[in-house]
Amino acid sequence: MVLANFTLENEMDQILAYKKSIRIGELLGLSISTQTTFATAVSEVSREVIDKAKNAVAEIGAAAEGDRFFLFARITCTAEQQMVSNNEGFEYARKLVPVLDISTADDHFAALLKLAIPRANQLTAQKISVIRLQIEKEGPSSAYEEVKLRNAQLSHLNQQQQLNLEQAMLLDQKKSDFLSLAGHEINTPLTVLHSYLQIALQTGKTDPDARDLYLSKAIYQSVKLTKIVQQLLDLTKIEQGQLSYSKSSISFTEFLQEVTDGLAALVPNHVLTIQQGQEATIFMDQLRIEQVLQNLIVNAAKYSAPGTTIYLRTGIRDGHFSVEIEDEGIGMEEKIFPDIFNKFYRSEDIQKKYHGLGMGLYVTSKIVEDHHGTIEVSSKVGIGSTFTVLIPLPD
Repeated sequence: MVLANFTLENEMDQILAYKKSIRIGELLGLSISTQTTFATAVSEVSREVIDKAKNAVAEIGAAAEGDRFFLFARITCTAEQQMVSNNEGFEYARKLVPVLDISTADDHFAALLKLAIPRANQLTAQKISVIRLQIEKEGPSSAYEEVKLRNAQLSHLNQQQQLNLEQAMLLDQKKSDFLSLAGHEINTPLTVLHSYLQIALQTGKTDPDARDLYLSKAIYQSVKLTKIVQQLLDLTKIEQGQLSYSKSSISFTEFLQEVTDGLAALVPNHVLTIQQGQEATIFMDQLRIEQVLQNLIVNAAKYSAPGTTIYLRTGIRDGHFSVEIEDEGIGMEEKIFPDIFNKFYRSEDIQKKYHGLGMGLYVTSKIVEDHHGTIEVSSKVGIGSTFTVLIPLPD
């Protein structure tokens, strides 16, 4: 258990290391000579570290090893120059304590000093905890340590304030980017919708077939616009914890038969192939799970060429009902897998080539999560991606 820890930055910290070691040894019931011996060894190692390293930290405490308790000091740092284990300071400390282990790896240096505490002291873990509370209650051992602690607190506070400021600025920038992108995403189908309706109005009297064609295109754009607005509304509900569900036990086969035509209509330029496996009854919100399928299928179409096939497969795996959506699209690198379900996330390459708000997968993952399920992804660049939704089967 660590009873004291502090940084080693200058000669005053060498004195602090000595005083802390003495006080801890005293509270542990060690003799004055043992206290002095251990404190001197700690002071010598601290001096070497202060002279030749940076980011040095000292920890002093007591711990059990087998049936014995040991007083220890652990000093770690980043070595600015070579620190050999047999230099003068370390050799002197090695003569004072039974154990002085030194390890180095690249520029990392660590020293561990230990000595056994006599069994006659009848030390226990509970007693060590009481000693730690005593040390905390005593507070700084000198005016120097008090100033040091205060400076550390101020530094931490300044760092936290700077971090908060940077996060606020980043959030503000993200909001600005999102509003700009959302405006663009909404304006595009609105503009196209307006154009199709104008053309339909102009040609309606003379060419009914052209009118019907442009009206159907206008309907398609209105569906896109409705979907964007729905995602924005869902996003707000998720943030407020108000995304509502109406769950019931539903045959997934029957459910899929009801929504197949609607799913296929979402991707008219692709082939949607449905391969159903073992039937199962799922406790779910039908409209929300349909939304999950819509998001994943539209996403698959978005990143794959027209005429390619999108596969929807169902089955049972490890006590879960599984739904796979596989495409033959551009795929993605494995390194971005952890990020794709984050709110507003879109990789730099995707942003340059494809429109979107980065909300679909975020909303999808939340709906699946609220069904106590998980969503997995596998993908290969240039080959395609597969998203797998797993929802636990009823007991």
